[in-house]
Amino acid sequence: MENITADVATITGRTAMRKKEYQMIPAEEKKCIWMTTGLISYKLCALDYRCEECVFDQVMRNETNVQASRNAQPTAVDTDEITGADALQTNNALFYHQNHCWAKVEDPDEVRIGIDGILARLVASIKTVVLPQHGEIVRQGQCFAHIILAKHILQLFSPVSGTVITVNPELRNNPQLLVRAPWDEGWLATIKPENLGQDLRSLLFGKKVLSWYQSKEQIVTRMGTTIFNENSAALGPTLQDGGEPMPCFVNGLSSEQFDQIIESLSRIENPAI
Repeated sequence: MENITADVATITGRTAMRKKEYQMIPAEEKKCIWMTTGLISYKLCALDYRCEECVFDQVMRNETNVQASRNAQPTAVDTDEITGADALQTNNALFYHQNHCWAKVEDPDEVRIGIDGILARLVASIKTVVLPQHGEIVRQGQCFAHIILAKHILQLFSPVSGTVITVNPELRNNPQLLVRAPWDEGWLATIKPENLGQDLRSLLFGKKVLSWYQSKEQIVTRMGTTIFNENSAALGPTLQDGGEPMPCFVNGLSSEQFDQIIESLSRIENPAI
């Protein structure tokens, strides 16, 4: 009886050990970037984060594209417009903060950040961009940079916490890159994250982005139209051809009106998204 009890205890101990070992991930193993986002529970990287060579990464990105397409509503789109919701279809690997800065995981030790197309619509007349310094510590949800406009100053909030590795040198002499290419050449900085997995879980990603983004685009359009109509009496008569188009309606806003739009864009109207 004692031998049977001992054998059972041994088997139970070995089973528990195997189970514990199965659940543990060795420190030297590299977690898949998709695992750090919380979208998958377990996968290790065997390609040293060369995602462009990974079939699994391609499948995940294609699935995001399909989901976004299924949720997209048919709208009239200007084919020359690069900042609208349709552009999200080609930027599906980005994570978005509610204050309209995106994060792209280059690898677990480097995250590239920039502004989305909605902010790009509001900053047509940029005088300069004030970026953080190399080595500066930034915090998720806190101001880390400023866009100086002709009449307004726009605060930018970091989507992740960490240390600044680099800033985009092209923005010093060509700040209009933020308007022309907000998702690529107009990037702001790269960050070495402190707690990447936790930060990414609080950001918007994949199919959740499209409905959120479209609702914010509608806010800009609606508020812009309202403000324009309120001020139309002061414009005087216009030509049949409409005259010269304004490069950005923001130029005609008061500081109060500008702050009102920014506040509306940043407001969490549906926490379930």
